[in-house]
Amino acid sequence: MSKIKIETLTPVHIGSGNLLHHNTDFVSVTIRNGDNTKPYLVVISEEKVWNLLSEQHLDNWLQAIAARENLKEFLKRFAPDAKSKDYAKRRMSLFCEINPNDTLKECIHNGMGFPYIPGSSIKGAIRTAILASIANRISGKERMIQVTNQRGKVAVEATEIEKELFGEDPNSDVFRFIHAGDAYFEKETEIATRLIRLNIRQHKDSLWDTSKSQIIEAIGTEATSTFQLKVSKDYYDFVQRNFPKAGKLPVSSISELFSMINGHTRKLVEEEMNYWNTVDKSDGEDYLDEMQKISQEINQCEAGKSCVLRIGHASGWRFMTGAWTETLSNFKDVVIPASRPNNRAYEQYNFPKTRHIDEDSFILGFVKLTIDD
Repeated sequence: MSKIKIETLTPVHIGSGNLLHHNTDFVSVTIRNGDNTKPYLVVISEEKVWNLLSEQHLDNWLQAIAARENLKEFLKRFAPDAKSKDYAKRRMSLFCEINPNDTLKECIHNGMGFPYIPGSSIKGAIRTAILASIANRISGKERMIQVTNQRGKVAVEATEIEKELFGEDPNSDVFRFIHAGDAYFEKETEIATRLIRLNIRQHKDSLWDTSKSQIIEAIGTEATSTFQLKVSKDYYDFVQRNFPKAGKLPVSSISELFSMINGHTRKLVEEEMNYWNTVDKSDGEDYLDEMQKISQEINQCEAGKSCVLRIGHASGWRFMTGAWTETLSNFKDVVIPASRPNNRAYEQYNFPKTRHIDEDSFILGFVKLTIDD
């Protein structure tokens, strides 16, 4: 196993699946440090609140929860000396205004309360990068694309293509020979920010779309950690000799893997910049500036030693899928309609028509991986 340093170039959100509610599960506070004050979002610890209250106030607390009462105001009545640290499960720097009905998409944490990027998420992003990089090896891919419709949800599946590239089934899938561990980050590297959308719609003067804004918790920019990564080439060679059905391992070393990842990310970032250079609205300029910064990071990576990878929530359709289907001859006739089911209103717009950013135009999901010698 090799030790890999991971650095967040932009905020990264890997969700826990939990949605936290304002005043019940979290509150916003302002904390003074000397002459300076700073806003924080505080996730509430039910255990700590319970310890602040006597048993006779349990009913009052339950009534406050049902009424969505502001917890800070509630505690002023029943625990007037309590500070935010006395009821905080954790706190994070706050980079947006909080509205009364806001919810927070929680970042995943381990049992000790440390935010982390799971190895499964890292490996999934790597798999996408490799698939997009080598998909052109298959001819007749159009016939292997499947469109499924389950319970009204339409999806494009590339199962047959993945079988062709990586192996017939889970037992023969070559990604069994690529191992990625979890990357744990320090506490209070988390931030809370509001995501909005850049929405390409011709009848709007502004590209900003705040109609479905969402507050998310994310690991902040410039946070660092390490994780273990391995390409088990020797083990693969042994299995392949004895199990011919095994797929073909697309890389033989971490250096080769990093070169492939960096090339893939560079291609998508350059395509994004080329596209946004054609958008004649000033709202996209900050997004383009942020992509240019990522491009510089990609180009500064030492060949075979480091790479830039995009991972997690709000990465966008092109980065989440690898965008390799855009080269298919039936992309417009099959892939786009499946991605826009029953929505003819968007037919006039380029695909995809939206990108997620926060209110300061920062993008999400870019990390830099470096072999840590």
